Amino acid sequence: MMRGMQWMNLQTHWEDDMEINEALIKLEAHERECLLRYESIQRQLDEHNKRFDKLDAALNRQLVIMIGILPVVIGFVEYLR
Repeated sequence: MMRGMQWMNLQTHWEDDMEINEALIKLEAHERECLLRYESIQRQLDEHNKRFDKLDAALNRQLVIMIGILPVVIGFVEYLR
């Protein structure tokens, strides 16, 4: 009787190992998919960062122009008085 029980125990252990291996395979596939997704997200963030840098530079130029023109406008208004 004991021999039969040992065989059932080994079969159950083998099935558990197969379930663990299947879970590991699925986990590795999931990690590969996540890596691709995160790389894509990082690429998009880098592209948007470049666009924001260009926008920031344009706004800074406009600010400098506005500050530069302000004294001229004020001087012209005072001249017209």
